[in-house]
Amino acid sequence: MYPLLVLLLFAGVATARAEPPLFVEIPDHATAVDGGLSRGVAFGDADGDGDADLLVANTINYPEFLYRNDGDRFVQVMETEPSLAGGYTEGVNWVDFDNDGDLDIFAARTQGANSLYRNEGDWTFVEQDVGDLSNDRSSSSMACWADLDGDGWLDVFVVNRGGEIDALYRNLEGRSFARIDNNVASRAGGDGRSCVFADLNGDRNPDLYVGNFVDSSTETPTKQRNYLYFNLGDFRFTEILEGHAVESRALTYGLSATDADNDGDLDLFVTNISSSDHNHLYLNNGDGTLDLHDAGLFTPFSTPSKGHTWGDFDLDGDIDVAIANGTEGTEHIHNELYLNDGAANFAAVTGETFVTSAQISAGIAWSDIDADGDLDLYVANWGDGDEDNVMYQNRAQGTWLKVSLTGSESNRMAIGARVSITTRIAGLPSRQVRWLGTTTGYASQNESVVHFGLGGATLIERLVIDWPSGQRDTLEGMAANQHLRISEGET
Repeated sequence: MYPLLVLLLFAGVATARAEPPLFVEIPDHATAVDGGLSRGVAFGDADGDGDADLLVANTINYPEFLYRNDGDRFVQVMETEPSLAGGYTEGVNWVDFDNDGDLDIFAARTQGANSLYRNEGDWTFVEQDVGDLSNDRSSSSMACWADLDGDGWLDVFVVNRGGEIDALYRNLEGRSFARIDNNVASRAGGDGRSCVFADLNGDRNPDLYVGNFVDSSTETPTKQRNYLYFNLGDFRFTEILEGHAVESRALTYGLSATDADNDGDLDLFVTNISSSDHNHLYLNNGDGTLDLHDAGLFTPFSTPSKGHTWGDFDLDGDIDVAIANGTEGTEHIHNELYLNDGAANFAAVTGETFVTSAQISAGIAWSDIDADGDLDLYVANWGDGDEDNVMYQNRAQGTWLKVSLTGSESNRMAIGARVSITTRIAGLPSRQVRWLGTTTGYASQNESVVHFGLGGATLIERLVIDWPSGQRDTLEGMAANQHLRISEGET
């Protein structure tokens, strides 16, 4: 467990200073610091060598940045098409859309058509014509992927800006994508910025939450509300219209689903960008109903927040959150890092570079870039024309477990899998649950691995994987500090 000195400061908000710093900036020569108008960031093992590579989206016709992880440094790959194709890209995904075992690239663009690049191996990516998904022209912010009909192929929802209709596409066995029309989730007027798939009510169907910005359907544009759809199966959704999560109006930029209070279900977190809006954490009652949670953390702050990512950054056995802040015309904006006490009460980390450097940030994501078991951070910046992006190395000390999954009956990436572990922390029984998804916060994606901090525990008593197909696999008696690679049905 990482040593912390906890203090009580301004407005009664708990703060914590990590001694020594939890995150340190990685030197320029070893990482991906190119400057561009960067938005989303995605980690994924593009070349199958066991470590996560990096893709960064840029707008205003900058090229995307693609970096190969060589173990001790990140090297920009210039010869591949996504690195050279200038575009107005906002969101990026690594996704195995054709179930062939390698990661392909999807780029959501605010101008022109979105692009899907097939991974041909040896750092060769070829843009595909996949029907409606690549032929529709829209102003898109990001995409979320999930197997919506249980056929083992990843479908996709694309969030569009400017009141355009959001779009839902069915994956036709990796050959093409067909737009699903006349669906309640494909609707106009949202000016969308973000989305997240999450099984909120425990019926094994991925539900959908959409973050919106401005409502331009009225004569005077106003802040827009967000949309929540429960998945009934077979591409049928019903909209939820009551509750703070769908009735409040704000300028939303980022969404994520996580088990913030460690009770075994998925909660929702929303980051908003207006100086008059607070970020919101909604705790799940277990049936998909959501309560606004005042943790003494988010409500005292009104910062222009965009991206965010959840992970056990201090390896103490609960999940924390890092938030990327910044927008034009706002000075002296700092990113935020909050450590969880396990019951969704948080302490703000102070006094280290990650939270003291003034940057205009957008996307943020994590990966264990140096394979030491803790979660490192990458922040995409877009201020001052071409502000450099920043990579931070995690210096936490503690025990951990990583799990990589390969589906067979399920989609190959195992997106939607639920993984739970049982350990003993400080002599007391502890259970943690994680879900594997493709998005975090705004326009970004964490490494496709399930990660647990173990709070000093050295033995995992039981690990249970609930695959999207309905298959359940159980393992028992595993040592801490290892990376397990598990195929569905072959434990």
